[in-house]
Amino acid sequence: MDESTTPAVKKGDRIEVTYADKQFEVIVIDPDGLGPGQPAYGFGFMMAAKYIGIPQATLSERVIGIDDGEVLKNPSGKLFRVIGIDGSDGNRYSVIEASDWFDLSTDVLINPGKTRKPTKQKIADFLKWFAVKGFYFSANIAAKGVATAKDDRALSRWLQKRESGKYTRKDYTDTLSDAGIPEIEFAIRTNEVYVGLFGLKAAEMKEKWHLMAGDPKIARNYISEEKGLEAVKFCERLVTMLYSDDLDEAHTEAIRLTARKFKLHTFR
Repeated sequence: MDESTTPAVKKGDRIEVTYADKQFEVIVIDPDGLGPGQPAYGFGFMMAAKYIGIPQATLSERVIGIDDGEVLKNPSGKLFRVIGIDGSDGNRYSVIEASDWFDLSTDVLINPGKTRKPTKQKIADFLKWFAVKGFYFSANIAAKGVATAKDDRALSRWLQKRESGKYTRKDYTDTLSDAGIPEIEFAIRTNEVYVGLFGLKAAEMKEKWHLMAGDPKIARNYISEEKGLEAVKFCERLVTMLYSDDLDEAHTEAIRLTARKFKLHTFR
């Protein structure tokens, strides 16, 4: 479909956008907001609440009237324009332009007020996710002259794996805390997993992976770093599932099951 046959968007159109693994619903604020035929989009409060973690009710409470319109007032006192739009579905929406949402989110991190730590972490993750996507998109264009859909899918898979691993790790450390393990000893328990699966402590195994990188002859004789890290993540997730009142027992069983799944020689 060329530009002459592309349907023109209208103010209030609701557009479903798939950006990597995230689903967004945006509303057209101005069909020519970024230039002729280049729409400006906004997020409604429900969509923003979903991704930045501030409840929709809290966002609505921060809206105040000013002059002949409305603004959302952050805890810092900074104001963001709220636009009332009749959506194409017949409903009335309060939206904030997309780039303003990023400014709003950044401002909350800098001036959090009473914003809780989990919400601040969710905002930070959301902004980081967008920043990494944008950087790699630009870097691929600089390096290869083009950023392809394949590049985008590969980056999305990588980001998802990193995020998945991070939250699995948090569940694991939360389990250690619940078991009364002081934070200073977390590394000892991590080493138990590595020694049980690979026969080496975490630092030693990571050094071996570093030395193996790029050497296919050596790599064939050992578990790859990608597979190894996936096994560690799987094992830590099993510990959180199996733990009831005996952490050592949960580790032993998790290592046994992980070794069987990944066809490893267990060292316990």
